[in-house]
Amino acid sequence: MTEKLILFLARGLGSGLLRPAPGTWGSLTAVLLGGVCYFLTKQGLPLWFILIAAGLGIFICDQGEKYLQKHDAPELVWDEFVGMWIAMWQVPVWLWPVSFFLFRFFDISKIGPIKTIQDLDGGLGIMADDVLAGIASRLILAAVMMFI
Repeated sequence: MTEKLILFLARGLGSGLLRPAPGTWGSLTAVLLGGVCYFLTKQGLPLWFILIAAGLGIFICDQGEKYLQKHDAPELVWDEFVGMWIAMWQVPVWLWPVSFFLFRFFDISKIGPIKTIQDLDGGLGIMADDVLAGIASRLILAAVMMFI
C-alpha cells in the first residue's frame, strides 16, 4: 500500500506515465490542480501548502527513486508539481501560460545553478533543480507584474 501511494504521488497522480515528455505532462497537471484550487478558493495554492509539498517531495522522490531503482527517473514528476506551483504562486490566472513556459524553459535548459544543484543525492537533488527553476520563473514574473 505504501509503495503504491508513494509511486502514485511521485508520478504526479499518473501524469508522469504519459509520453512523450512526462515532465511537461506533470507540469500541465500541476497547473490544472492549481486551477482547481484557484476556482474553488479564489486564492490559489497557499505558500504553506507549497512549502509542505516541497518538503514531502524530498521524501516522495527519494522513495520513488528507490522503488524504481533508477536515479531521477523521467516518470517522477512530483518535483515538476512543486516547481510549477512556485512559478504560479500569486500570479494572475492570465499569466499562468507564461509561468508554464518559463518554468519548462528553466527546467529543461538547467541554466547555471539549476544544473549543478540537481547533483545532490536522492530526493533532495530531484527536488532542488525544479524548486530553483520555479523560483527563477517566479522572479521573472514578479518583474513583469511590476509593470502591468
